[in-house]
Amino acid sequence: MIYKDEIPCVTSDSPMLRDQTIYKLYLIKERGKSTIEEIRATSRMCGFNYIEASKKIKVEQQFLLAERDAYDMRDALKMISLYDVCYKVLPQYPHIEELS
Repeated sequence: MIYKDEIPCVTSDSPMLRDQTIYKLYLIKERGKSTIEEIRATSRMCGFNYIEASKKIKVEQQFLLAERDAYDMRDALKMISLYDVCYKVLPQYPHIEELS
């Protein structure tokens, strides 16, 4: 059993695995009206159908897509990069070299 403050044992030494920071991935709407790519990305990232995704992102200029640790954020960034949308990660994600 792993406790909250324990770091699991791993066989590699990657700074990303030791990074305990929680990163937030935001979709940034380019225009007032949501584009189909923004709706598709939100649907895929959040598990909404297209109608729900459209309603969710209609209200806000920046929509929170994911809130994850460094290791899981790497996968979220790979997924969002498949879509032609603007996004940002806060705080700045330092493990860009490990995305490939």
